[in-house]
Amino acid sequence: MYEINLRIQDEKELYNPYDERCLTLNSDVSDYLAGQYGRKEAGDDIVLKIKCDGPVDFDRVRGAFQELIREQELHNANQKRLNRFKQLWLFCVGVVFVAAGILLDGVLGSVPVELISIVGSFAVWEAANIWIVENPRTQIARKTLKRLKSTKIVIEQSCTQA
Repeated sequence: MYEINLRIQDEKELYNPYDERCLTLNSDVSDYLAGQYGRKEAGDDIVLKIKCDGPVDFDRVRGAFQELIREQELHNANQKRLNRFKQLWLFCVGVVFVAAGILLDGVLGSVPVELISIVGSFAVWEAANIWIVENPRTQIARKTLKRLKSTKIVIEQSCTQA
């Protein structure tokens, strides 16, 4: 089990100060959680332990946490869609340029043909890079977000009130 401890003095510290309904986690809290999640082992269950001097509305915290995950899932889905589009576009452009280089081999000089072929090869290479590097990243992010949904949230009220 992987435990993340978060110490606050007041529940409002958890939320974005511009969100009057307190449905969005503060960016500092989000960044802290992201850093902590990065340190955990792959199979560990996650417990988020919030220690506060005052009372904390558990349902509000859970809702804000789930909203953070929903935002990340939406971002991940958009990135996957964008990757798919870029991959297809770059591959098609690359094939057209490589084919143009082959067809223009006898018509143009060797330098323009080589430049056209290089542009085509580079575009195909970038499409392959998205397929080999970027797509697995979004897949890992999707699996991570799925695991984050099962994070157990525990709230402990401290006895150190002044």
